[in-house]
Amino acid sequence: MFKQIFTCLSVFGLFQHVLSGEDVDKNAAHTHQHVFLGEYAQNVLNMPPGELEDMLYWLVEQRIDGDKDMKISLDEMKHWMQHVYHTDLDNAVMHAFFECNKKKDSDVTFREYRSCLHGKPSTPPPTPKSENRMVARWKQADDNGDNRLSMTEFGVFYFPDEHHNQEMHGLLTDEYIEDRDLDQDSLLSFQEFIANSVDEKDLNSGADWEVGLMERYTSIDENKDGLLSHPELEHYLFQIEEDPADEEARHIMAETDDDEDGLISTER
Repeated sequence: MFKQIFTCLSVFGLFQHVLSGEDVDKNAAHTHQHVFLGEYAQNVLNMPPGELEDMLYWLVEQRIDGDKDMKISLDEMKHWMQHVYHTDLDNAVMHAFFECNKKKDSDVTFREYRSCLHGKPSTPPPTPKSENRMVARWKQADDNGDNRLSMTEFGVFYFPDEHHNQEMHGLLTDEYIEDRDLDQDSLLSFQEFIANSVDEKDLNSGADWEVGLMERYTSIDENKDGLLSHPELEHYLFQIEEDPADEEARHIMAETDDDEDGLISTER
């Protein structure tokens, strides 16, 4: 029933204040509810309970239930969660693009971006390393080499690991190795691999953390030579895994599908 979805979302802290009447951390609740509601998340915490439930029912019936059969399948939930996830990315890119595009034209120059970025009080001054990396990423995202980024190119620059751009992935892998390659042989030993992966708490907690990281290291080392090469690390860092939106969809379905038939009824 529809109430299953409503109750499930309350578990995530979305509508706990509606179901229980308890006060909740509104910032935390807003973060969770945005995962599901996307662009409809704004101001829902201030809605009266009846209006909130009506809004959620409309969302499920009109936007998520694609074939209008009053049931939500896993594929329909995945499709919705992917929409929310990618809309968030697109909105973040659009906001940053127009914030930096002082001339209000169709592209952003590197000078405009740099001025916009370092003009913010919260941004620390660049180091030579960070500046060089920013320039390299900019050039990699600049498909036509005019040193100006269209909004599409800017998206690749702004979220370099979110796009299937093999050259950019190679550049990010270079950075990953550079941050860990103490002997500068362009390969990572196990000790180099874990250097930025553990903290003081891990080091004092025994060997369990090291066993897990060694298993991961061994699985990445495809040729079993005891060292991690650039191709091995690039495959590890950017291998195609389950879309985070798909993972969230599976989680919601698992929490909501009581009879385990793979469908959620949208009837009230």
